[in-house]
Formats: sequence, C-alpha cells, structure tokens
Amino acid sequence: MNHFSTPSKSKLLYVEDEVIVALDVSDGLQSDLGFDVHMAHNLSKAQDLVDQYDFEFALLDMNLGNGETSLVLGLKLAKLGTHVVFASGYNRNEIMQIESFQLIEKPFQLSDIASAFSAERTSI
Repeated sequence: MNHFSTPSKSKLLYVEDEVIVALDVSDGLQSDLGFDVHMAHNLSKAQDLVDQYDFEFALLDMNLGNGETSLVLGLKLAKLGTHVVFASGYNRNEIMQIESFQLIEKPFQLSDIASAFSAERTSI
C-alpha cells in the first residue's frame, strides 16, 4: 500500500554498502513507497547511475566503508535539484557536515523514509 505522496515511480538513487540491508530496503522503497529504485553499493556505481539518470530523490548511507562517504555525492545531487536524505548509524551531532540535510538514523523504518521525503527539501 503506497502511503507516500509523490508521483508513482519517481526515480530514487539508493546508496547502501551493506548488500542485505540494501536489498531489504530497496524492496520496501519499490513495493511500499512506489519508487523506481536504482541501487548502488559504492560511490563509483552511484556516480555511474547519476551520469545515466536524473533522480528526483536520493537516500544515501553516509558511511560506505573503506573510508568512503556519500557527502560529496549528496551535495552534488542537491545542487541538481534532487531531494537528498542521508542515513547513518551515527546521530546528527556526530555528523555536523550534513546539518542542513535531513538525516534518518539507522536502524530505520520505511515510515521514517517516507516522512523524510515528505518534508521540505534542502536547497544548496
């Protein structure tokens, strides 16, 4: 059941390095929230997708392992007009560089994602 108020099949970039988490959340993003999900497990793949598609929404895991973060990608997407939400196991006080963005703390529910995307966008 789609409780999210966006046009059906809005393109969403989902970047998550933990494959099991990514598959589970991606399924909910598609079946429950109605997104057209394009998933990446690292920055290289995410950048390839950004080069191919225009995304209305992005859900970005902040820390992608091996010292990679999605901060620069998120800033770039926001400048392109994408509604960016970061996800992290850290709380906002520990990630000050994204203070102007929405952050959902892990573990999260699909309702947390829906609420974050229903809120007003950050403009850069």
